[in-house]
Amino acid sequence: MTAITVEPTGARARQTLYWRVRNGRTPEPTDSAPRTWHIRHGHPGGEYSDLGHELEPPKHHAPTLLTRSRRTGRREAQEFRGGCLACGWEGSVHRGAGYGDGDNQAVEDAHDHAFPGWRELPPLTTTEDRWALPHDRARWAQLTSRYPPGWLDQGAPLVAWSRHRREAHAPPHRGRPRYELRVGRPPANPRTRHAAQEALF
Repeated sequence: MTAITVEPTGARARQTLYWRVRNGRTPEPTDSAPRTWHIRHGHPGGEYSDLGHELEPPKHHAPTLLTRSRRTGRREAQEFRGGCLACGWEGSVHRGAGYGDGDNQAVEDAHDHAFPGWRELPPLTTTEDRWALPHDRARWAQLTSRYPPGWLDQGAPLVAWSRHRREAHAPPHRGRPRYELRVGRPPANPRTRHAAQEALF
């Protein structure tokens, strides 16, 4: 009988254990790796590392997304939780299919930990802004002038109106070094619409 590996807590430690299980460096079978908490591919800190994490932790809280598969009867279900690369904080577990279902809530938990008040940041309201913003210094300065001091240097997210229901939050990537969090559009003001309709008649 093999000893069961005790899972550590904290995103960095969990990622290291995941790669150790996956590479057969623990008593656990390698095919159990997906059922071990690990950083979701494409999210910060999710790089290959099975002998210890690659760099010193950031000096500030840094959000990421942890995931694992769980067997529920004959099916594999996904679980998600927010994590921090600078400390051992982990959020509560959310279940879902991913792509905006379960994973969005976990990413938001991680940002509540790292950037409390991020929901008050000014949102991008047009699709054009999403592509133009990294190249338009004036628009970038205008948008980020309302960010709390120091947040930009720590990787505070961009907030953008969703293009459709349940649009997944985008992790940092080469073209944009911070999360892009999607929020629902505010409802149109029915009073304004009603007045505009009356003016037509």
